[in-house]
Amino acid sequence: MVYQKNTVMTKNSTTSAIYTCQNRETTIDFEGHISALFFTKGCNFMCRYCHNPELIAQGGQNMTYDRLTALLARAKNNWIDAVCITGGEPLMQYNIADTCKFIKTRGFSLKLDTNGAFPETLKNVLPFCDYIAMDYKAPIAKYPALTGIGSVPQAQGTQDTEPQKKQKDTEPQKKCTEPPQKNITASLEILKNSAIPYEIRITVLPGFHKEDDIAAICTETGGGHKLTLQRFIPRDNLPDASLRGTEKTSEELLKKFAAICEGYFEKITIR
Repeated sequence: MVYQKNTVMTKNSTTSAIYTCQNRETTIDFEGHISALFFTKGCNFMCRYCHNPELIAQGGQNMTYDRLTALLARAKNNWIDAVCITGGEPLMQYNIADTCKFIKTRGFSLKLDTNGAFPETLKNVLPFCDYIAMDYKAPIAKYPALTGIGSVPQAQGTQDTEPQKKQKDTEPQKKCTEPPQKNITASLEILKNSAIPYEIRITVLPGFHKEDDIAAICTETGGGHKLTLQRFIPRDNLPDASLRGTEKTSEELLKKFAAICEGYFEKITIR
């Protein structure tokens, strides 16, 4: 992945939810569009196979709206008609709805990626989105084994009162001891009841995902319009070092899992 370094050093009311961007356009992230790819920083999950581990931790300086305006203008001049926002987890950003509105009102189609853990924020961004891709990591019962659920940080950029700051300095970070079943189910229901097209995505991890897991995901999600089965691709910086030498997901396994999902989803894509 090639990123454009963000050199903004101040953070104030002019700061967007965007942390950085890819230097080149993408034609695979938003079907039918030539898109600019923007990233947020910070995620409430620590997925063992995360392909953007440098974006898991919170911190750093987001782009100002002035910087974002310049990037969007350049994108327009290069025939880019859409923006994809991914992460990290975009819905952790306190001002993600404002940022989505900012992008949408400049004439871009907008796609947003999410892990489904923040349903209320999802409601707030939907009016500005044209497409949502929601990751469904595993059957709910297996989420802890794959996502490393533990910390549930505050939305990045929110401002604490002085008493809250002092309390945070003396108390340990709140821990999540259960899979986020309620929130993920709520996000799915929000998407199903909206008019916004969406897809469910599963990154298939060899040795972890079994046939029964895929069948359980189909049952839990209730199917839908589109499912994307993504290959696991080993990298040297994966959070789980034991996976760095694992073979990438085979075409054979993806096709086997796709066959299990037939009848639940209208369209199944392998990527």
